[in-house]
Amino acid sequence: MTEETHRILIVGRSQGVLVDSVRMLRDRGYAANASNQFDTLLDDYDLREVDLVIFGGMVPPTTKDHLATRIRQINSQAHFLQGLAGIAPLLVAQVEEHFSGAVSGVTYDPNARSFRLALADAASVTLHGLWATFVPPDPVAQTAVAYDGELAAGTHEIAVPEDVPRQGSFAAMRIGGRTSTFQLGEMPQSVTRAAATGSLPPPEPLTTRFPWE
Repeated sequence: MTEETHRILIVGRSQGVLVDSVRMLRDRGYAANASNQFDTLLDDYDLREVDLVIFGGMVPPTTKDHLATRIRQINSQAHFLQGLAGIAPLLVAQVEEHFSGAVSGVTYDPNARSFRLALADAASVTLHGLWATFVPPDPVAQTAVAYDGELAAGTHEIAVPEDVPRQGSFAAMRIGGRTSTFQLGEMPQSVTRAAATGSLPPPEPLTTRFPWE
C-alpha cells in the first residue's frame, strides 16, 4: 500500500454485498474493509486513518448518526457517503466518483430512458445498468452493458437496455478517468420502509474478515 492509497470502510448488512464490494475495490487499488457489526465497529477497526466511510441503506438512521459522530471525533478528516443500494458494482462506482470526480456534459432523460453525452474530445465511455435480485440470504448484483467503447467528440445518445428494470435500478457511467452514478428507478416501498424504520433483525457477523493491507 502506498501513501496515496485510499482507505475505505463499508458499513452495511449483507455479507455478500460487503465481501464483493471489498474485493472489487481492492482489485482497483483501494485499501477497503467492511463491517456489519454496528455495536462493535468502533472497537473492531482503527478509524484514525480511514479516508471514506460508506453507510448502506439498511443501517438504521440512529445507528448511522451515532457512528458518524463518533468517527468524526476519532478522525476529523474522514468523509462519508450514503450507499445508493446494496449493489457492489454501484458502491464501487460511488467510490470512484468520490475520489476521481464526476463526469461532465451528461444528462439523463427518464421518459426516453436515455443518456445524452456532449464530449469536447474523443473519450473512452462505458455505461452499465445496475440492479439487484434477491437470492436468499443476499441481494445479487445484475449488470447490463449499454455501451463500452470509444466515442468521438460531439453529442451522443445511449439508451438504457430494456432488461434494466424500471424500479430499483441505477447506472454507472465512466468517461475517461471520471465516473458518475445515476438512479434510474425508485426503490420499492418495502425497501424504503425497512430502511427508514430500522425494523430488520441484527445481521449475522461477517464470516470473512479483511486485514488492512
